[in-house]
Amino acid sequence: MKKALWGLLALLGVGLAFLGVRYYQLRTAARLWEGPVPEILSEKLDKQADTMTIEFTSRIDAPMAAVLRAFSEPERTAEFSSIVRYSKLLRSEDNRKVVEFEMVVLGQPQRFTLEFTFLPEEKRVVVKTIENQLADFSGEYHLASSPDGAKTLLTYSGTSKDKVKLPVPLALQKSALRETFVSTIQALKKGVAAQRGT
Repeated sequence: MKKALWGLLALLGVGLAFLGVRYYQLRTAARLWEGPVPEILSEKLDKQADTMTIEFTSRIDAPMAAVLRAFSEPERTAEFSSIVRYSKLLRSEDNRKVVEFEMVVLGQPQRFTLEFTFLPEEKRVVVKTIENQLADFSGEYHLASSPDGAKTLLTYSGTSKDKVKLPVPLALQKSALRETFVSTIQALKKGVAAQRGT
């Protein structure tokens, strides 16, 4: 009798734990679409040897089509970003653009050239470094629409591989990546707002 009772209690405990975990997962998923949001909803930054693995998520309170439209004009970033000094279109063909940027990250000027590949049917934008003295970036932005279609969840995942060994603390490198991502999201939000203005 005692064994059966303990077995029943154990089964009940496992069931309650499962329900608690499932509730937490659902609440976490729901929170992605609720309330005001800072630019970074979540992040994962991990460095092994000379390569940083990066993942950021953010939300833009606009339909995916508007976010993709803002993304498709990276040459306008300087108009909308507080840290980008200039952004110049070097090449555009088919679904690709090559853009040169100069920005100030953590007070330090940086110049680099990126290639953007736009894949709207896959809800992705692929980015890779063409030219940069310090690091090679490669990654992609994945876009997901909220159930009502009014908001867009944006996930960036990629890597940054050091080209030179710099005596820069890891915490500072992570801060630079955060600042760059936040600037990107802010520029996208302003780009979306500019569309509404026109």
